[in-house]
Amino acid sequence: MAENLFPIMTKNFSISPKNEENLLKEGWNISSKNGENTNIGNIEFEDGIYHGEIKIAVDLNPEYDKIKFVEEIFYAMARFVFRFKEIREISTVCRHENENRVKGLEKAGYVRRETTDGNDHYSMKKQNTSWTGLYIFIGLIAGFIMGLVVSNLWMGTIGGVLIGALLEYLMDKRDSGESVGRG
Repeated sequence: MAENLFPIMTKNFSISPKNEENLLKEGWNISSKNGENTNIGNIEFEDGIYHGEIKIAVDLNPEYDKIKFVEEIFYAMARFVFRFKEIREISTVCRHENENRVKGLEKAGYVRRETTDGNDHYSMKKQNTSWTGLYIFIGLIAGFIMGLVVSNLWMGTIGGVLIGALLEYLMDKRDSGESVGRG
């Protein structure tokens, strides 16, 4: 990773790794940017990367465990970990009674996946591709050409949408590192 990535700066916080050599194995410090640069919490990555998923645990001082701060920290960490190609999902656990943490996670884009023993499991998945519109457009052009050849633009349009969807599927499989076809 480039040196200019650290610390991760948000509106209110500076988030920096304790060891830049082992980013996902060592803890991180969360510091306030309000002048005194005080340590207000820690982030720990649990269990490393497992099937494209990484788990984080965030420990904040009680006065900073507010919805807007939780949202800011968890969103910044999701943006950071999704820079790694092998990470497809980031997850965390919080107590169901901790309303500030629950609402902050939801505002940051995390989705509750399950609840066990009073613990809510939240995660955010990396979006596959943002090129859907381009793939559909390319597919429509190919479909219109195909439709002109067979003298039926409606069949070409349907074929074009299907071609675009197939292109998107194949590109997403390639981006996720899975093999396409009979690999």
